[in-house]
Amino acid sequence: MRENSIRINALELKNLDILNSEAPKEMTIVLDERSLNFDFDKSNVKPEYYDLLNNIKDFVEQNNYELTIVGHTDSIGSNAYNFKLSRRRAESVKAKLLEFGLSEDRIVGIEAMGEEQPIATNATKEGRAQNRRVEFELVQRENK
Repeated sequence: MRENSIRINALELKNLDILNSEAPKEMTIVLDERSLNFDFDKSNVKPEYYDLLNNIKDFVEQNNYELTIVGHTDSIGSNAYNFKLSRRRAESVKAKLLEFGLSEDRIVGIEAMGEEQPIATNATKEGRAQNRRVEFELVQRENK
């Protein structure tokens, strides 16, 4: 996890009172393991995560952030395949955020990490499920 990471459940973003504190200019929101994960070898966003993505969209817009979407996988499969799969996951989340009305200029990047940054062990089914995820890196916009 990055130095300026905040681990939260994205459904609680609307309760995060970041503007009334010393808001970081940059942060990574690492969604907790219940937040936005993918089935094995899949990149489609499940309908159960639509509320979560709407909360992220609202948070980004209301707090003047831009975001980079970072896709991850578990360690099953080749490195090359996992990089492609992690990119598809990030692209799928981007498409859904745009569908929900996030302005395209708020999404400044897509990154594919493949299996390189696990948050849990890849030795168990449960750990691998946690590693099949996306993260959001947020940077506060200069008054645009």
